[in-house]
Amino acid sequence: MSQRHGRYHGRICIGGTFSPLHKGHTALLEEAFRNGDMVYIGLTSDRMAKAERERGVEDFTARSRELSKEADRLSKRYGVPYSISEIDDEIGFADSSTVDSIAASRETESTIDIIDGERLRCGLPPLRRFIIEMVLADDGARISSTRVAAGEVGADGKVVRGSISRRRRKDEGGSS
Repeated sequence: MSQRHGRYHGRICIGGTFSPLHKGHTALLEEAFRNGDMVYIGLTSDRMAKAERERGVEDFTARSRELSKEADRLSKRYGVPYSISEIDDEIGFADSSTVDSIAASRETESTIDIIDGERLRCGLPPLRRFIIEMVLADDGARISSTRVAAGEVGADGKVVRGSISRRRRKDEGGSS
């Protein structure tokens, strides 16, 4: 690991389902590419992706294809190579000496504690953390794949015309 121009440069990992891919995912990927010499992206298996949510998600191949397009763009921009690997649990390959840092959202930061616990059991040091704040949609509520899939907001965070956002429903006394 090295530092250039005051930035950390190591082997950084991120993980997720990335379906549908949205502005928050792009911010996470950007953080990893901006801070790493190599970016390892763990993409959840179909089994894991479907077990964790009620809504449908695209299959691994489709998700990998879309994720690769965004990773290719960022790889060219920052001059940083990457790999995408299938993961089947929340630890993925983060308990390996291959990586020394991780990028995650504030929402998923607690998972890093679990990963670091496993790393310590394997005799590895904890991961250096790069945490991004949640990216908000135009309505002030966070962008999520669930909201994008439900048609509340677009992948760019713009409220979909004619939809009533969760934030507005809460403000009106409704449920989220």
